[in-house]
Amino acid sequence: MATVQYKEATRVYPGTDRAAVSKLDLDIGDGEFMVLVGPSGCGKSTSLRMLAGLEEVNAGSIWIGDRDVTDLPPKDRDIAMVFQN
Repeated sequence: MATVQYKEATRVYPGTDRAAVSKLDLDIGDGEFMVLVGPSGCGKSTSLRMLAGLEEVNAGSIWIGDRDVTDLPPKDRDIAMVFQN
């Protein structure tokens, strides 16, 4: 496992003037269990998709361990997601 850091990570979808995720600062320690909870539309899934590389980070950065993965393609991040509906 590794640490995960969001450093003022921001996602603004094209055609909108409001950020879906705005300046997210979050440190998740190595081996730490973390849960995102909130109402529909608050940015939980978008934040996870940014970590996995499935959404562009418009500003700020995302780090896994000592690597800035902000601009890495999903295949190079070693991240997995399971979707639930």
